[in-house]
Amino acid sequence: MAGASVVRGLAARWFQLIVACIGTALLLVAITSVAYVHNIRWDLSPGSRFTLSDHALGVLRDLDQPIKITGFIRTQDARNIVLKDLLWQASRETDMITYSVVDVNRNPTLAKKMGVGAYGSSVVESGVRRSEFSMPNEQSLISAIVHVTRPAKQVYTLTGHGECDTASTDRRHGCSLMRVALSRELYRVSELNLLDGSGVPDDADVVIVAGPDRDLTADEIATLEDYLANGGDLLLLLDPFSAPRVVAMLADRGIDLGDDVVLDPDNRLGGGEVFTSAIAQRNERHLVTYGLDALPMFSSYRSVTTRESGADDERTEWLLRSGDNSWGSHDPDVLRGKRAQFVAGRDVNGPLTVGIEFVKEFDDDRGEGRIIVYGDSDFVSNRYLDYLGNRDLLINTVDWLAKEDQLIAPRAKEKTPGVNVFFVTSEQQHEMFRSAVLIQPGIFLTIGIVVFLWRRWSS
Repeated sequence: MAGASVVRGLAARWFQLIVACIGTALLLVAITSVAYVHNIRWDLSPGSRFTLSDHALGVLRDLDQPIKITGFIRTQDARNIVLKDLLWQASRETDMITYSVVDVNRNPTLAKKMGVGAYGSSVVESGVRRSEFSMPNEQSLISAIVHVTRPAKQVYTLTGHGECDTASTDRRHGCSLMRVALSRELYRVSELNLLDGSGVPDDADVVIVAGPDRDLTADEIATLEDYLANGGDLLLLLDPFSAPRVVAMLADRGIDLGDDVVLDPDNRLGGGEVFTSAIAQRNERHLVTYGLDALPMFSSYRSVTTRESGADDERTEWLLRSGDNSWGSHDPDVLRGKRAQFVAGRDVNGPLTVGIEFVKEFDDDRGEGRIIVYGDSDFVSNRYLDYLGNRDLLINTVDWLAKEDQLIAPRAKEKTPGVNVFFVTSEQQHEMFRSAVLIQPGIFLTIGIVVFLWRRWSS
């Protein structure tokens, strides 16, 4: 009898264990199914590489016209799973997207009919508009969707004064990556030369003046004044001690560019030169800057201050400021290698504004004209564009000027923080030194001394 009770007890426990395992498995299946149906993910990867960015979600949820996506793959291609997951995620965010994945080897006729000759290409169609991308990543997909659902806008970059060249791939002085970044969004980027007297084209949505090292002529200034008077939108990237006529044009609008170089020792690159630093403060109330998930990095930049213009239809607002311990040197020789040293009565203590917005409201169909001024052009160059928040700052700024406010949101990073990009400020470097070399060893030394003395006294 006792043996039978033991057997029944063991059988009951095994039965409970089996039921518990089955219940746990069913619970996990249910959780997985709900997460799959509702696209719920916990992405712990660096840079959240396996979930859509806020920018992608904003574009997808704003769609108001049907889109068909056809992805062409090849069997056993490692990119297949990435493309399928990307298209599935996009389709879960909106009912406007339908997609299919086609094996090119099994359906060569369809591939030929759609003009696809390469493996891994995907075709995005909406109405009569079509775009194609080959890299299975978020940037390429969202760019293709934007291009088939929104009319392209025209951006002109001024030339003829040593501005950053959007056709140059030179790492230090070229701006080809700026052209690529804007072209992926919504914009056609073309060069503009005002020296021929032809004026700003009527199709211009935004004009960019990126780091002229020679001043504009009086006629060119008059042309830009006409453009602004007609409600034009302008982005000015002006380096220290440059473009006095442009500076004078801005002064008439209550914008003063300092004849200085901003130095921010706390936020400069750890172990790096003194002129390059992260911009410590951003305006959390402005759409251009509040959504930046990383601070921008400027190099050899100047201050930009504002004052009341006295006009009721004009307003200014700051966008970026340097750190609390920054200062502005009015000595141009520091850019030529002279040691930077604060001189009381000449130089100015921070924080200093280095980016501002100016808006003029019109009563007629011109709406409002916007000007954004940054005291640096290096952040859009090939050398710096992919660092920290520089790319987002550029695109957010152009979106704002082009009145495409709904496109402004943090984008997927092309370089993964901590993997492709590692930035440590001077202050962070000092904190790590204090923590690793002084505080932590000091704690362990103190503990060791306490233990030694306790044992000595107790013996």
